Amino acid sequence: MLARRALPALLVTAFVLAACKRGGDDNASSSSGGVDAGGFDKSALLRAFGQCAFDTYREFETGAVELDASTARAVAEGTPAASDAARESWKKTIDAWQRAELFGFGPAALPTFPGGRDLRDPIYAWPLVNRCLIEQQLFDKTYERPELATALVNTRGLAAAEYLLFYEGTDNACQPTATMNSGGGWNALGATELTKRKLAYARAVAADTAARSHELVAAWDPARGNFVATLASAGPGQVVYVSQQMAFNSVSNAFFYIDDFVKNMKLGRAAGFNVGSCAVPPCLADVESPWAHRSKEHLKNNLIGFDRLLRGCGADGAGLGWDDLLTAVGDAALAKKLTDALAVSRAALEALKQPTLEDDLVKDAAGVKALYDSLRVIVVLLKTEFISVLDLELPKRVEGDND
Repeated sequence: MLARRALPALLVTAFVLAACKRGGDDNASSSSGGVDAGGFDKSALLRAFGQCAFDTYREFETGAVELDASTARAVAEGTPAASDAARESWKKTIDAWQRAELFGFGPAALPTFPGGRDLRDPIYAWPLVNRCLIEQQLFDKTYERPELATALVNTRGLAAAEYLLFYEGTDNACQPTATMNSGGGWNALGATELTKRKLAYARAVAADTAARSHELVAAWDPARGNFVATLASAGPGQVVYVSQQMAFNSVSNAFFYIDDFVKNMKLGRAAGFNVGSCAVPPCLADVESPWAHRSKEHLKNNLIGFDRLLRGCGADGAGLGWDDLLTAVGDAALAKKLTDALAVSRAALEALKQPTLEDDLVKDAAGVKALYDSLRVIVVLLKTEFISVLDLELPKRVEGDND
């Protein structure tokens, strides 16, 4: 349903929202000294953030390699069982990526931000997904040519793979005047050929995604690019982060993914709570996962990523996280408030019992609103007490939010 909306308006809106998010914003260039944390080792916390990012990206890499192999088998075997296996591999891979979405600092960020190499969008460009353009490339067999690697990000990556692996319809979302429609070419392909092409395109996208997962992991790997050390060694004389506070601001900006993406776009827009939502809520065309129907799982994994930064990356929050710094500066109460608020959000998400988020939006509006309100509690704490206590800067992209 997403592709049936007016594409120009959708793309403009999505581009603005996504560009604002990727890797933070110019607030990350702050070089202020931050608050006194006594004997707390801030470098150790930054190292923990970096190691957690590296470990999370390695989880994703494992899935991406599996997806590459499973789509290759699906193309070679051409059986329903092989296609089902490829779909399961996609689920594993996207689950890992949704946890990684909270780590949008460093190499995943745009080149204009500290350490940024723009490695996020070629992997998962949502909300920049354009079904019509994907279908045009499906029709033209662009996936068979080298230019796929430099094609628009809204036609490749995990979002494109979702459409290609899960959508079994034979229609397309392009205008009737599009050449492939007006000339009858699309209809002439037939269901069998379309299925074959979708698998081949998915296989090409999976191979590209696996290659980019290797690049991202290598950038963080202590034995290679070692961005873990770059983050941990922030301070005077360093090229990327000239102060520790600059590094903390970069991580904090990524932490706000829970506001602009999770609360506002993934839930608020789909539920019709936000300005710019559809005229008659719920806005089912705005769900994140319209073909695999995994939107609730995406939210769950986003909250896992958030928890890793908040409490620590180990089992049950073991290890260093933002809560340890808050305690060190004398505000253990705020650490507890954030932890408790996250627990409430997780419980509210688990309380949505319909099979998909689309079903919840239609049949359990009260439950969806309870989840949204619980996320809003987290966001208000972040925008007020969190940034104040730690002397952080509010990302400009969320300054105008009405929370």
